[in-house]
Amino acid sequence: MSMAKVHCSCGTPMCSSNGYIPVAKDRKHKPHFKTRGNKPEPIRFGGFSKYNPPCHDSAVKKCKKKRKQASALKIMAELGSESNAHGLAKIVTSVTTKRKVLWSLLVIIGFTAATLQLSFLVTKFLAYQVVEVSQMKEGMPVEFPAVTLCNIATISLTKVNELIARNNTDIMKWFTFIQNTNFGEQDERMDSHQAFYENMPDVAKYIGHSAENFVVSCRFNTKECSASNFSIYFDGKNYFNCYTFNSGYDNKLNKPIKDKLLMHTTGPQNGLSLIISLDNENPPAGGYGLYDIKNHIAFSGGVRGQVHAPNTMPSPADHGFDVAPGYSTSVGLKAILHTRLPYPHGNCTNNMLQGDKLYRNTIFTCLQLCKQKILVNWCGCKTAALPMYRETDPKKGNIPFCGAIKNWRNIDAYTNKSKVEIDTLQCAERVLTNLNNDRSYEKNCNCFQPCDETSYQKSLSLSYWPLEFYQLSALKKFYKNHSMTTSLIREAYDKLNNLQNRWDQYLGENRHVEYNQSDLDDKIRASTIIRQNLIRLNIYLEDLSVVEFKQMPAYGITDLFADIGGTLGLWMGISVLTIMELVELIMSLILLLFDSEEDQGESNLEQEQAERQSMLNPKNHSVMHDSNYSPNHHNTITQDSKYNHFHYERPVYNQPLDRHAESPI
Repeated sequence: MSMAKVHCSCGTPMCSSNGYIPVAKDRKHKPHFKTRGNKPEPIRFGGFSKYNPPCHDSAVKKCKKKRKQASALKIMAELGSESNAHGLAKIVTSVTTKRKVLWSLLVIIGFTAATLQLSFLVTKFLAYQVVEVSQMKEGMPVEFPAVTLCNIATISLTKVNELIARNNTDIMKWFTFIQNTNFGEQDERMDSHQAFYENMPDVAKYIGHSAENFVVSCRFNTKECSASNFSIYFDGKNYFNCYTFNSGYDNKLNKPIKDKLLMHTTGPQNGLSLIISLDNENPPAGGYGLYDIKNHIAFSGGVRGQVHAPNTMPSPADHGFDVAPGYSTSVGLKAILHTRLPYPHGNCTNNMLQGDKLYRNTIFTCLQLCKQKILVNWCGCKTAALPMYRETDPKKGNIPFCGAIKNWRNIDAYTNKSKVEIDTLQCAERVLTNLNNDRSYEKNCNCFQPCDETSYQKSLSLSYWPLEFYQLSALKKFYKNHSMTTSLIREAYDKLNNLQNRWDQYLGENRHVEYNQSDLDDKIRASTIIRQNLIRLNIYLEDLSVVEFKQMPAYGITDLFADIGGTLGLWMGISVLTIMELVELIMSLILLLFDSEEDQGESNLEQEQAERQSMLNPKNHSVMHDSNYSPNHHNTITQDSKYNHFHYERPVYNQPLDRHAESPI
């Protein structure tokens, strides 16, 4: 190929130092000219498109705005081509428009499906569902429970006989008033122990069983205890005076006890062993009680017991068990822990309940107190069938009992009436019936389960006790530190002791004598009295293994993150690193928006413009590369200059040309 000289302007970068451009003469290598007839059309160069156009003073703001838009598009394109999200990379790197559209549709479908599935996952997480798991805890001490015991025979006939002997007129007036007054449908209610307490609370507490007569012998964990280890709990409806071992509350300091009674061993020998006297006594001559067929827990002999967590309010009538006289009853316990979740997964609470004293929360006690408050609000009176709270403390006397009758001691004012109706009592019966049949009131009680609760699983067993062969010795040991307050126990002891003394004399004389019929009757009578009055009760831990039922989130935050990652990976191919790429893009766009690198960008722009001008001006090239350059010779260029266009290290042929540069040929 031969070269021809074509004249060119000095602004054309392809011009040599002599002002000519080499052109191929061969027909196979025609000059790149567009012709219009015989006139050649000027060549337009567009190779410098990657450079931003120079900003002239007249349009600086528009130029900078275009430059930022171009930079933003460039940043997003770069992220899309390098992103781990495969669909985005396919959109950016695709050459054909059809392929771009196809991948765009697929990305939209995947994004929609991922968004829908993510909404389901978030909804599932915000439901805060829980599951309950159980686990066995070994090698830890177990807290011994509180034990509440009530004599099923509410009134101590021993104390009633004492009041009658002292000619206490109030108790006799009450019995006379009840027998001679017509209360209509409320007759059975007014003849109950509850009505007796609501009209004579001080007398009712007195005629209840005392701890000294109730607890004859006590041993706990192989050590002796006494009635002083029991605290009183008053049940105004069913049992009057009840007594609690390990109540968990200090009555002197009037606050809960922090120290727990922990057990490290099992078995009856290491538990609580009690000898209980029912304090039965002969009633007054001709005196018989009235049986209430509607009461399903009274009118029997024995003890009503309840095992519950310390410092919780007892409810023996609802959660207790019966212990029959004449038997040794063993109650084996297994501790069960309940751990519940608070908000938002649940609604448990650790708040205390303010009853007649401060109690740990139980859902049953809270609802009972709520019933009492509703009754006071509706009827303006309280009932002894429900637990008291501070405002209903009988000692304050601010709120009367619903069954209280004013001036009942004026018997003639009531016995002359054909029928006596008590409005407050009718209101109370109506409200309590509605509350028992409709639980909608619980919504306004704000009663929730405790977050930590201990319950005890019970297993009961009975054996005949005490055997007649050991009865006399048992009485001597049981009452060595106690006086035999009831005449029945004293009678049984005297009969057996007399028989024993006689037979000791016969043995000393080496005589063998059989029991006669009178002796046999005495033995049977004494044995019957003992077995009708005495109970042995053993309460102990069967196992130190504790079963814990624990609530746990059914769908936690880790599960949510795992499912989000799986969803995004399935539909979009996105991972945490892809999200970081998005964060990088956002940060870059923010920096570009606020033009945080404006000064540096302007300096770079000026440098780029200088480089472009230098490449487009061969005179400047020759001057800049001429080692003999001096300011005085900047207008003179000779062929002897050291600059050689074809020896330039970075040929201008490989550089993109400005779109506005034209050849003057």
